[in-house]
Amino acid sequence: MLVVESQGLRLVPWNEVASWLVLGLTYFFKFFIIVGGAIPYVFQYAEIHHRRNASGFSLFVCLALCVANILRILFWFGKRFDNALLAQSIVMLVCMVLMLEIAVRMNRKHTAKPLRKSILKYSIESSQQYAHIQSD
Repeated sequence: MLVVESQGLRLVPWNEVASWLVLGLTYFFKFFIIVGGAIPYVFQYAEIHHRRNASGFSLFVCLALCVANILRILFWFGKRFDNALLAQSIVMLVCMVLMLEIAVRMNRKHTAKPLRKSILKYSIESSQQYAHIQSD
């Protein structure tokens, strides 16, 4: 059994211990705020990569989260808020871009070439037709 004398406990600077404990907990929770929202997507990324299939993953959810985080980052320039929330938006934006990349890459492998659509292709064709009409 450990016996502690009362004089020994008075030698410990409890105010400093408490302040270090509060500071450590504050940084721990700020770190969890920053990366906590992206943790589930790490597992989803790994699952999509392992299955080589992104069916069931909604690209519209990624779009909505990308727009929301971009707006929150832009709002920060007008009215400053906590840096942990800004870092959370940046981490989530990077995470969503990575999720979009793997989802599009995996969906491309499972889509037949005739069914693939490109906005760029139609844009180039329409601009060529427009140029042809103007030259007449």
